[in-house]
Amino acid sequence: MTRTFKAQAIATILGTTSDTIRRATEESGLDVQRQETGPRTRIYTIENVYELAQWRAQKKGDKKPKKPVVVTVYVPKGGVGKSTIAANLACIFPTMGLKTLVVDLDFQSNLTLAFGYDSELSHEEAEEDGLSHERVVDHHFGSLFPQWPQAMPLEEIIKKPFGEYGPHVIPSDVSLDNLDTIMTFEALESRNSASMFAKLISDGRTGKRPGVDLSSYDVIIFDAAPAKNRMTRSALLASDYVVAPISLEKFSTKAVSYLSRVLNEMKEEAGRCPELLIVGNFFDVTRTRVLNQTAMIRRTYNDQWMNSIIRRSEDFPKTLSSDTYELPLFLSKPNSPGAEDLRKVASDLLAKMGVL
Repeated sequence: MTRTFKAQAIATILGTTSDTIRRATEESGLDVQRQETGPRTRIYTIENVYELAQWRAQKKGDKKPKKPVVVTVYVPKGGVGKSTIAANLACIFPTMGLKTLVVDLDFQSNLTLAFGYDSELSHEEAEEDGLSHERVVDHHFGSLFPQWPQAMPLEEIIKKPFGEYGPHVIPSDVSLDNLDTIMTFEALESRNSASMFAKLISDGRTGKRPGVDLSSYDVIIFDAAPAKNRMTRSALLASDYVVAPISLEKFSTKAVSYLSRVLNEMKEEAGRCPELLIVGNFFDVTRTRVLNQTAMIRRTYNDQWMNSIIRRSEDFPKTLSSDTYELPLFLSKPNSPGAEDLRKVASDLLAKMGVL
């Protein structure tokens, strides 16, 4: 969280030039530290990145969606880079001036960890290890529901790892699994648990739900678990789009065809379903199998396939753990091919959704 940048790195992140960044810094009056020794070069924090992005968007008068666009990142298969892509999209959208909320719906909490929060850490352990209590996860998405034993308002659940103008995060921990249990009881008592979830989001988008006002956001992202549980189905029902990352190295036709069936069933039963958008990951132009897989899925899912893909790269972390925490790639290595691909995917998704 202490990563700093020089003007050239900020220019890469915001898709502009170093001179533009320097002028924007001066015009905005942003308080940026300078190097203490040697040349008095400006040193930007991550918070500065998002402050500049917000200032530029306001100056240009960028149009915003009339209500938040809701997206679920989901595919019924693990190991496809789902949480990695969700975390990076959540970091990229605010650089385009979009106020973004990302919600971890997987009690394994990989996305939560991607933003530096440790779902296994207690306040006592943080104290003993000299860690900030901000890293501790006390509440999650389930805490927004009145059925939850200790229901909390949205503002007390949200974490802001990179300041007010960066992505806002609703983290997860293992107790989130209890929300699925609550929803099962709701269903057994003849109440539609999926509608309970969808109504919370629908009312929140229009500012009609006390304690859950989502109306100020431009984009809301759910990172759903690979399993088809009630939370995942409910997130899909509440969403406008489902972004399905697939591994082009180990592409499973069953996973995507299964998701297509789930969406068709949802449309028949509920009268609506999110629009499917497929993002290819781990693309390697040197591997014939990958090229064949890519051509095959483009033929089969031409309307749902996003032309921008993410190349296979060693820059993406192999594993996530609290001991080896790294910033999402878009921020940690903004000049990398992976970061470039992610930004292109984000832009194309927003264009497809009609946001940009």
